Amino acid sequence: MKRFAVLVAVLALIAGCRRNALPVVEGQVIDATIHSVTVETPDGESVSLSTLGTDPMLVPGVLPGDVVRIAYEVLPDGETFRAVQLDITTPSAYRLIPGIWRDCSGPVEVGLVLAEDGSAQITGIESLTLQDWSLDGEQLAFTAADAADPKSTCTLLYFVEKLDADSLVVKPISGATLPLSLARQ
Repeated sequence: MKRFAVLVAVLALIAGCRRNALPVVEGQVIDATIHSVTVETPDGESVSLSTLGTDPMLVPGVLPGDVVRIAYEVLPDGETFRAVQLDITTPSAYRLIPGIWRDCSGPVEVGLVLAEDGSAQITGIESLTLQDWSLDGEQLAFTAADAADPKSTCTLLYFVEKLDADSLVVKPISGATLPLSLARQ
């Protein structure tokens, strides 16, 4: 009788573990809304998952470009996948680039503030006023106004050569004349 009870307990434990094992999808976020996230898997498949009614501590917000691992459940309709747990395994550049940056390599220190809302400010270059910034892949674009004529704007394009938590190195593509090697403040 004792062996039977142990066998039943082991089988119940195994069955419980199998029921709790959720399917997982991994890949890069290609779209995110308030109620869903779409991930492109390494094999090129696009998978959309609902985030409606999820715990924000277990399923935090994501940005395009984030690489994620998402455990999900299939809802009773058999067609809707709902995220249960989301882990960002590699953050996108959009998470890394906002902040205060400094370039002390030239004769004049250049300071750059890139806000999460897309606005931008620059110090150390009196003839230039930045209005905003955007990132498209490896291309960083600034809208700049001439300090003498604020209505006159231009676009400065940079190639992002290096971006990590501590450094941002950009080289001019068009409109921009000086390369920047910036360190996070």
